[in-house]
Amino acid sequence: MEANPVGQGPSLDRGRAGALPHNGWTRTVSLINPLRAVWWLFTNVRFAIVLLALLATVSLVGVLVPQMPATVKGDEMLERAWLENQRGSFGFLTDSMDAIGLFEVFSQRWFAFLLAVTVVSTGAYVVSRFPGIWSNIRKPRKQVPDRYFEMAPHRFAIDSAIDGERLEAALRAKRYKVSRTAESDATYLFADRFQYAQLGTLLTHAAIIVFILSAVVQRVDAYDSPLFLAEGSTLPVFAVSNPNQMQVTLENAYAQFAPDGRPIDYRADFIIYDRGEEAKRCSSTVNSPCSYNGYRFYQEAYFGYGATVSVRDTATGNILYQETLALSSQNPSPRVKVTDASGTVVFDRAVVLTDIFETDEEAVAVAAAYAGLPGGRALTFWIPENPQADDKLVVFEPGSDDTARATLAAGESATTRGLTVEYIGLEGIPASAADGIPVPGGSKSALFEMTNVAFGTDETSSGDYADAGGSDDADPTLAIIGLDPEAISLQEGERARIGGYEYTFERQAEFVGIDVRRDRSDMLVWIGAFAIVVGLAITFWVPRRRLWAKITADRTSLAGQAPSHANYSRNLRELVREAGGNVPEEPEDDD
Repeated sequence: MEANPVGQGPSLDRGRAGALPHNGWTRTVSLINPLRAVWWLFTNVRFAIVLLALLATVSLVGVLVPQMPATVKGDEMLERAWLENQRGSFGFLTDSMDAIGLFEVFSQRWFAFLLAVTVVSTGAYVVSRFPGIWSNIRKPRKQVPDRYFEMAPHRFAIDSAIDGERLEAALRAKRYKVSRTAESDATYLFADRFQYAQLGTLLTHAAIIVFILSAVVQRVDAYDSPLFLAEGSTLPVFAVSNPNQMQVTLENAYAQFAPDGRPIDYRADFIIYDRGEEAKRCSSTVNSPCSYNGYRFYQEAYFGYGATVSVRDTATGNILYQETLALSSQNPSPRVKVTDASGTVVFDRAVVLTDIFETDEEAVAVAAAYAGLPGGRALTFWIPENPQADDKLVVFEPGSDDTARATLAAGESATTRGLTVEYIGLEGIPASAADGIPVPGGSKSALFEMTNVAFGTDETSSGDYADAGGSDDADPTLAIIGLDPEAISLQEGERARIGGYEYTFERQAEFVGIDVRRDRSDMLVWIGAFAIVVGLAITFWVPRRRLWAKITADRTSLAGQAPSHANYSRNLRELVREAGGNVPEEPEDDD
């Protein structure tokens, strides 16, 4: 009988016909064989440990050392500027670190090579161990030499016989698979519980391969395309030349805000077209994307300050320009509240400063605006061209007999000719300069500013402001500066004819940011996570337990294999007691 009781290592019987003893010079010769040497290296546990330690170290470097942003890569000037910023942290080491790729660890070929070697090594380990483990599961060693009952890590013996059938029944009750063999002078039992648990370690090793493959798939196959759409607009998902083109049309954008301006919900309704044919209509939020053909469409941003503007040639009737502009900049404008003698508010909004000129008194450039009031009265306001929070607002009203003028700081008010003017402070007005728009005189740019729009925020999706330059019950008003010496103001649907062009503020529009993603590695990540959790659970919670028993007329011996934390010797004593053996309360051979 062979001395190896568990059947996991090589046999001690080296005298069998055809067996090649790998010792001495023959082992050296076998290792000289290149394929055998590579196989031995990849299946070596120490080599695997070195690989994993190296991979963990490199990954830690990639986390701790700043990595070059994707928006910088490929632009030589931006890359140089980014590296110069790193010199403040790494000094003279910066160039060397860049040369070996420490600022782009996860994009380096040597990192990919390290991943590939780790996958091959782990796979070789699994392949090399599987036949032996599978054979040990399907054809376990059912008898062990007598000496093993004296040397096993878990053992128990009493100087009397027990009932083999009762022991077998007790083992089966504990979900052991039992085989019993009777010989002339002894009865042998072999019990095996959770024999397939030995595959748990291979499962955790396979999970490492799956995780690495998921990273490769994510890098090679993943797709991510941000789209910024206005209501009613359509954008392609891929490059125009892609034969599998998809388009997204935004139908409606919704935003819900709490009374304090905090955003509660963003939602977008859109249509997906596949090669020109409508494929799907759906709604998307940040956490509930719309899915089609392996792609997911997430709403990742909301922006309420957009204006759809068209320009028509009055001579021909042709539309020369039609765009939905994102008024993503902010121009500072003074918020003014005017009350008449009866206490009625006649003006309450941010003043769009449309004219720039130099004052005679101060010889500085100021921005000014004209505001008409009910009853035919009018006020003119001016403030420095680039105002600060502590700048004064000048209020001016010409009269037939005299001129009324007041200078106000933020929070101050003054009464002139029966009107009380309060300067509330500066506010940011959504604004944007548009190029390519037809303008009388040959110019191709104009400035757009919009008031009376309230979406809970004056910044994209920040949700910290409830009003943008006006009162909530007023209609959105678009000021266009640069078409005429005086700015024009249009409400939704209004038109203005200037120099042979007709300008129309068609409507205020909302924008959403849609992120189109495809990442087929996520399924591999779930498979890898499942495999590693199951493998670890099997290894630590339901490990394989094996028991060998020899029952003679005057002695019962049990030996077992189980994890060191299982306290299996105590289980052996309990089994003997259940089988009718006389087991002392505090045995001297408690291991």
